[in-house]
Amino acid sequence: MMLRKSLTYAALLACTVLVLTGLPASGDDKKNDQDKPALSGVWARKEAELRIDFSDKDVMKISPHGKDEIVVIRCKYTLEKGGLVKAKVTELEGKEKEKVKEVVPVDLEFSFKWQVKKDVATLDDVKGDNVEMLKAHLEGEYERKK
Repeated sequence: MMLRKSLTYAALLACTVLVLTGLPASGDDKKNDQDKPALSGVWARKEAELRIDFSDKDVMKISPHGKDEIVVIRCKYTLEKGGLVKAKVTELEGKEKEKVKEVVPVDLEFSFKWQVKKDVATLDDVKGDNVEMLKAHLEGEYERKK
């Protein structure tokens, strides 16, 4: 009889542990997943040609004219809490890269906020030294390209 109670207690304890380990840490996890910054895919600024491509890990490609052969600003980035993205220009590509290097030089560091809700992202609060031109072009709403 005592052995049966011990086995029943052990089975109940094991089931409880299994159930608890399978539960999410917070009941809001599903809701928060939708609002998390999503740094993946290709995004185009509404009412502009500018595109941002997050297709490679920790690499962001900015195409101001939407066509990669004109100019591509390649950056390495990190994602901080609250959707803060810290980026550093690592390379300029394309046939117009010489014209861009005065405004967006290699090694330029900047940061911005990136917030995504469904298929619309908002890029704002661009900060850094000498980033006025970059700020004017980057800030705004973006749509996910499929």
